[in-house]
Amino acid sequence: MKTILCFGDSNTWGYDAETYDRKTGTAKRMPFEVRWPGVAQCLLGKEYRLLENALNARTVMREDPYFPHRLGIAALEETLDANAPLDIVIIQLGVNELKHMFNLTAGMIAFGLEKLVLASQTAYYGYPAPEIIVIAPAPVKNDIGNMIFGFSYGPLAYGKSCELGALYRDVAERNGCGFIDCAALNFSLNELDGLHYSRDDHAKLGKAVAEYVRENLGFKNSAG
Repeated sequence: MKTILCFGDSNTWGYDAETYDRKTGTAKRMPFEVRWPGVAQCLLGKEYRLLENALNARTVMREDPYFPHRLGIAALEETLDANAPLDIVIIQLGVNELKHMFNLTAGMIAFGLEKLVLASQTAYYGYPAPEIIVIAPAPVKNDIGNMIFGFSYGPLAYGKSCELGALYRDVAERNGCGFIDCAALNFSLNELDGLHYSRDDHAKLGKAVAEYVRENLGFKNSAG
């Protein structure tokens, strides 16, 4: 059995924007079989075991003062140790760094993502280091600044999000990782916040992940 860690933020957790409650500011979680790790698990079958480690508002390398204890690099190092041995680590992060309070360029976000890739390539307890798949998140809606979380993301988020695909691909190629670009999957996103994946988007990504794993398990230096 191959063990796969899916490490990400709310778009791996399965944040369902359609259930957003304006009074509480919260939304429900999509069922496991709907969110992309569950879709991939179903398609890959019993020969694979997918582990989810996802958290709303998780960042890569910067602490968010409004959502503490969600620093990606710290949580990743812990979960790699706790779940060793792992065959594959899938990383999908970076959207939360688009918030204008961080004032980060797309290049800086990708540079931080590379730190997570390098951490994931560490061998624990004498086991081989896992293979890595980098997922570039889908670009946010171009008018996200006018949507419900626009006060956090502002007008520059869309442009930066469009740059992440090429930059993440470079990170993957440099470090011998697999690569999936959500921009190529034609996501619809939701119309409320322009940020979170729809159920159809999760289905597309889960299928893409399952196909990539089947075709590239044991890949080396083969981003594509």
